[in-house]
Amino acid sequence: MTLVLLALTVLPFVVSPGASFAITIDAASSGDRRAPVKVWAGTALGITVIASIAALSGVARFLAENATARSVFGVAGGTVLVILGVGSLVKARRSTHLTTPGPRPARQLVLWAFLALITNVKALSLYALVVPGLGTDDLAGPALFFLFAGVHVVMLLLWLTLVGEGVRRIPSIGTSPRVRAGLLSVAAVTLIVIGTLTLAEALR
Repeated sequence: MTLVLLALTVLPFVVSPGASFAITIDAASSGDRRAPVKVWAGTALGITVIASIAALSGVARFLAENATARSVFGVAGGTVLVILGVGSLVKARRSTHLTTPGPRPARQLVLWAFLALITNVKALSLYALVVPGLGTDDLAGPALFFLFAGVHVVMLLLWLTLVGEGVRRIPSIGTSPRVRAGLLSVAAVTLIVIGTLTLAEALR
């Protein structure tokens, strides 16, 4: 029952459009079949870092109580997402040739996904504010954070794999410059919108 509760809690955070979703679409539309795993690796590393810090230090409480710290993280995270989005939008506008662009280096995708996650106010809020409230007599403290992170990581892998397969199976995506550019544009705009909203929330 505990695992079910954790899974239901993390599900909206996994499937709602976010940075990892947009980055996966961007990379997968370029023909990179391993894009979901690369993005997942960076995101999972970020989740592990945040969960570890929240579980083993007082950072979770500090962020929950310090509006200035949350604002700083929000500004950094929003800026990262906007930069990624603008870069993807430029790429989409240039993808008018018939040749499918090659896959991005694995390290680049992992790094982008990692940075997008650790500066994501939504992820920070999840582990700083939501997870502590899920504790029970049998499950609390670091064990709660690490179990929740494990569920989060597994569900994220399944979701990004599904997204990557969906992108890969769209007819003509590898040969139609319009389809590819359209998909890249959707991913880019998603990142820019999320980043802008994050900045606005942080500066408010």
